[in-house]
Amino acid sequence: MAELDFEAVDILARLKAGLKNEDTRIEGSFSMDNLQAVAEELARYNSMLIQPLWDEMERRTDEVVTSGNENHYVFWAKQVEDAEGNRVIGNARAHGVRDGSGIVYLALISPSAGAPTEDVVELVKTYVETQHPVGAKPVINAAEAIEVTINGVIQLQEAASIEAIRAQAQEAVTAYLAEIALEGRGETSLNYYRIGMLIGAIEGVKEIVGYTVNSGEESLSASYNQFFSLKGLTLNASG
Repeated sequence: MAELDFEAVDILARLKAGLKNEDTRIEGSFSMDNLQAVAEELARYNSMLIQPLWDEMERRTDEVVTSGNENHYVFWAKQVEDAEGNRVIGNARAHGVRDGSGIVYLALISPSAGAPTEDVVELVKTYVETQHPVGAKPVINAAEAIEVTINGVIQLQEAASIEAIRAQAQEAVTAYLAEIALEGRGETSLNYYRIGMLIGAIEGVKEIVGYTVNSGEESLSASYNQFFSLKGLTLNASG
């Protein structure tokens, strides 16, 4: 939720500045101008209280959890903690089979956007078994990694360091893959052009001559139980 950007002293200062007849007013009373200044400040105060709540509600519109649906399985998985009280799941994706069998597949990734260990998967299984509706049959596993290899050639700006650019590109792409890991309810798409935008935005890159993602020049797709993992990123400077 957004942090409220006011303090009592700031509100009082704005009220004082808004009083039109401060020097001549009678103590304990307000003119119409004074009342308007107070009303405007109270309206601003109420807006600052309410707007963050509306923003949060809008953000969570697509994350509604009702008992036993796919979102609920994701919610349960993300509540699991280890012995030290640390959350062990970064994200999850559920896929219910619509054939009356009650089977719900649940794929998991760790907080670092990797495949969780078998011990972590067992922790989640144990917890979900205490939560799911009668008749449901959850099948819970670590998500599968799709390795991604990126190769590119770039033109450098004057005095730019190719080593520094490579390091920044790896960091940016890794963060992007973590951002999209098990995002949404269906397939995950790795956008080919987003990779180019990330590399092109790095300071010192004058132009991208060309690049490939897994030897191709197109976006990649991953199924409900897969995520993308950066295997290698190579950038060379053009002659």
